[in-house]
Amino acid sequence: MKRLITTGLLVTVVAILAAACAPKAAPTPTPVPPTPVPEKVKLTVIHWGSSGERDLYAGWIKQFMEEHPNIEVEQIHVPKNYWDKVAAMFAAGTPPDLMFMGYPEMVQYASEGTLLALDDYLAKDPEVNKDMFFPALIKAFTYEGKIYGVPKDWNTQVLYYNKTLFDKAGLSYPDETWTWDDVVEAAKKLTADTDGDGVTDQWGFVTDVGMNRIGAWIYGNGGSILSEDKTRCTLTDPASVGALKFLTGLMFEHKVAPSKKELGELSAKEMFSSGKAGMYVCGGWRILGFRDIKDFEWDIAPIPISPTSGKRGTVVDTVSWSIAKATKYPDAAWELVKFFVGEKGQVRTAESGMATPSMIKYARSEAFLDPTKPPAHREVLISYTDDEIHYYPVIPKMGELWDAWGQELSEMWLGQKSVEDSVKAFCERIEPALPK
Repeated sequence: MKRLITTGLLVTVVAILAAACAPKAAPTPTPVPPTPVPEKVKLTVIHWGSSGERDLYAGWIKQFMEEHPNIEVEQIHVPKNYWDKVAAMFAAGTPPDLMFMGYPEMVQYASEGTLLALDDYLAKDPEVNKDMFFPALIKAFTYEGKIYGVPKDWNTQVLYYNKTLFDKAGLSYPDETWTWDDVVEAAKKLTADTDGDGVTDQWGFVTDVGMNRIGAWIYGNGGSILSEDKTRCTLTDPASVGALKFLTGLMFEHKVAPSKKELGELSAKEMFSSGKAGMYVCGGWRILGFRDIKDFEWDIAPIPISPTSGKRGTVVDTVSWSIAKATKYPDAAWELVKFFVGEKGQVRTAESGMATPSMIKYARSEAFLDPTKPPAHREVLISYTDDEIHYYPVIPKMGELWDAWGQELSEMWLGQKSVEDSVKAFCERIEPALPK
């Protein structure tokens, strides 16, 4: 099977992406002067992310302002409850000029007419155009034929593992041949009561329970969350239920993964980064923060293969820079978008470790794949085959889908409700919100 690096992303756009990814010389943009902008322009930029990402963007914004002395940029970093903050700014009539935009949220804001369509800029600007990007990422931010965001980066879900713990347990490292059964067996050997107090304090496996992380296992098992046309909830289908039973089984049957209750105040990320878990599933955006780990060595591997389907799955997360339709300075805002996602911005992304560059050329670059910086096998992020890659479902009433996922499955992750009863409640709740 051809790998993603040469064939592209996503089942839905395989043919288009294969052509886009074929090796060829990258065009050299003709330098042009920046779009003229009024004097004394002020833009507000809002984004989420770690403190490391905040500092990176602060440095980049400073550089932009030095290059554009007539544009002042106010940075708003929101590490938690980002969408609440964005919604409040729109509701108050003071939306940010530029913002991080996920593709599910893009559908909501674009359908409300609050985002600026960027097709004209992408068509006329010789420095940044849509052909430079993975077509599937452009498609992700297209709504009713218009583009409402330029993808800044993307990530797949992978299996992080603590090499030091694996070495101590005498275990081989995870690789592309691993199945779910290998996860169970390794997790059993990694789980330990290290201080002898009768309480597990080193776990074999830990995961967040968001739709993207869990979706990787559901899709890999041949299941889904919604039907392809988004009109029917499919989380009750046997393959979907089987994936959830595997994950809850790690917690309550094999007792090799902490439940939400056992995690307590720690997040799954903190459990892994503190050396208290041998394996952890998340996206490539964790790499930047994990490079600060000093107490152990770590690496990444693909999501393991389902022994039932014989396949693996991953879910793509991608984020764009989008511009509010109400911005007073669309040309200045576009200049900043170009600074963030243009070719120099792609190099910064590749070197920073934050995520996978969204331009084809730079996702394949030595700067991004550099094995001298952890993880040693970063190519795993772009090694999934076409049929292994999925998006979680997007509907106009996305907030109701998120709420149903978080609330109706919460007792399942605590071991207080069966998988079957939980997915039934989820489907019953979300059915009225699905397109008809």
